[in-house]
Amino acid sequence: MVVTHSYHHQPFKELPADFKDTNNQMTQARLDDNFKASELSAPHDTQAHIDGDELTSGDDMLLALEQENEQLRVQIAQLQQQTLRAKATGNVAKQLQSIFEHQQRDEVWASEVEIQAADFLYVSALQDLVSMPVAQCKEDVCQLNFQAIQREDGNKHWQHVHNALIKMPWMRQFKTITAVQNGPSMQVHLSLKRSGELKSVY
Repeated sequence: MVVTHSYHHQPFKELPADFKDTNNQMTQARLDDNFKASELSAPHDTQAHIDGDELTSGDDMLLALEQENEQLRVQIAQLQQQTLRAKATGNVAKQLQSIFEHQQRDEVWASEVEIQAADFLYVSALQDLVSMPVAQCKEDVCQLNFQAIQREDGNKHWQHVHNALIKMPWMRQFKTITAVQNGPSMQVHLSLKRSGELKSVY
């Protein structure tokens, strides 16, 4: 084999066998080292970057879920409180109904309150919307029954009626007030006693 160099020819000398083997081994070692370094470094850097993105996204999702769960817990607590209040009101209304049915009548006090209650619809200008067929008092409890003039009105006027009723000056004497709505009718009980004082009565 001949190599050209500087415009004149010179026979190529064979390299020692041990040099070729050593050089091949070194070259192979360098190639192997480069390949392994390339194989190990670049993919690991990329994988670390991907894992970091996934962790950030996972944290955001976890935070959003925790916030949503907290909102749901607040809503559940509010619904539970509303349910407890509704049950308490229903129980007090039943107690007052029972007391009203069993009480004796205090003629002086009962007559005075009944007269004031009878004028309520006219004073509040509600006589064209609802009627009050029952306004009766006993010893310290009164029962007022309201009926919508137009049956299809349903619950339309009851909040307005209730708000107007509790604004009446003669209503200030009552410590407990319950109102039970049933479509076109509403029944109200008034008591001079607080709800906590009703447990020992009847």
